[in-house]
Amino acid sequence: MDDFREWKNKRLICEFTGRHSNIILINPDTNIIIDAIKKFSSEQNSYREVLPGKIYVAPPDQHKLNPLESSMEIFAQSMWSQSPDIALAAALFAVFTGISPFSARQLCLQAGLDPELPVEQCGEYEFIRLYDRVTSLLVQLSQEKNKAEILLSGQQLIDYAPYNILGIAPDYQVNSFESVNEACDAFFGSKMELLHLDSMKANLNRTLKNYLDKAYKKRFLQEGDLAAAHINEKYRVWGELLTSYAHQFKKGDTEIELADFYSGEYIKIQLDPRYTPIQNAQKYFKIYNKSRAALKHLAQLMAQNQEEIDYLESVMLAVNQAESTVHIEEIIEELEHESYLKEHSRRKSKGEKTKPRHFTSSDGLEILVGRNNRQNDLLSLKLAGPQDLWLHARQIPGSHVIIKLPKNIANIEQLPDKTLEEAAVLAAHFSKASQSGKVEVDYTFRANVRKPPGAKPGMVIYDDYWTIVINPQDENLLDILNHAQ
Repeated sequence: MDDFREWKNKRLICEFTGRHSNIILINPDTNIIIDAIKKFSSEQNSYREVLPGKIYVAPPDQHKLNPLESSMEIFAQSMWSQSPDIALAAALFAVFTGISPFSARQLCLQAGLDPELPVEQCGEYEFIRLYDRVTSLLVQLSQEKNKAEILLSGQQLIDYAPYNILGIAPDYQVNSFESVNEACDAFFGSKMELLHLDSMKANLNRTLKNYLDKAYKKRFLQEGDLAAAHINEKYRVWGELLTSYAHQFKKGDTEIELADFYSGEYIKIQLDPRYTPIQNAQKYFKIYNKSRAALKHLAQLMAQNQEEIDYLESVMLAVNQAESTVHIEEIIEELEHESYLKEHSRRKSKGEKTKPRHFTSSDGLEILVGRNNRQNDLLSLKLAGPQDLWLHARQIPGSHVIIKLPKNIANIEQLPDKTLEEAAVLAAHFSKASQSGKVEVDYTFRANVRKPPGAKPGMVIYDDYWTIVINPQDENLLDILNHAQ
């Protein structure tokens, strides 16, 4: 509807040009841009402007062939005109429009050709096979309801295609769909979910960083106060010296040099001429006593501040390792409960809580790994039995890990070494030291783990433990990650 409230046709142009893709609305009668998703002026792009009120100019021609219109002869000539050492897949991408680098490699594989084969080693036979495969796929896509596949590496989406994906590496997986629309919906729906997840992580990390920066600054100032308090230890010695040698000076003196009881060295002590020798000694004892009281109070404050730092760092680790928005929501609820975030009633969790990560060791034993602090508490203090084995990266933020031990394992010597190593590598992997070469992991029976009164979520103490040094980069042990349930 225009300004005169009359219905008018508009044209919506979708430009699929990789990271420069855009959607532009124009007036078909005047070719003038009405609006666009991405706007830019001549300062950003010397070829064209995409701004309301400007004449629409199409993106620059890539001088590629249209596979729907090109003949085999023109295709072969264009392929031979490429650089002699260019790979076959790269040449196909450079010659035909509408084909991505990923599809170019797949089309080569489907034609029974090596995507890395140099063009100079190709003849008419290779080009005919490749041309036939491209044209037959286009005909197939236009006439049939095609199945589609999505390629993944773990949780990372790689690409999707309206055909069977070939040449899959061992650490890649493929999900199949009945139609291209279903695959696109799943692919871009997951992409949007990941973008939303990244946005939530960034917002939470920003908040946590602000709290941590304040806690780090407080620790720095407290360490300065602690150093100053320790320096004041000398005033006790000065008071003792002045008391012992009070007969050697009198009121009105400004300085005296006396031998230290402990080191034998001579110390110059400043005196207040208004005070008697005993009054000067009492002045220094008063400064020392005040510092000693401050030291006791400061030790408590520093311990509390360090507990907060440990907790916030553990929350930040859980945020960075979260795999879905549901996991982030649980962390947000935890922070609201701990008063780091304002509580929102609309965010009250609905339904069941998420469960810990679940793995199976090479020996068939069950291994559980907490996803956040609340889940760590639930796992270690409720789900695990007193005879189960508890693991945690030593003195660094990380997940609680539990090995569920069967009744036939009565002592630590009966635990299979491979299971212990795999559980330890999980404890290291899901910790702040996941990128280190060596990580110390403590382990003990769950009966030796307890939570101090008033401790923050995920914070526990333990005793009677053993320590194993593990390499979280060990590929043989990291294979346990592929056995998640």
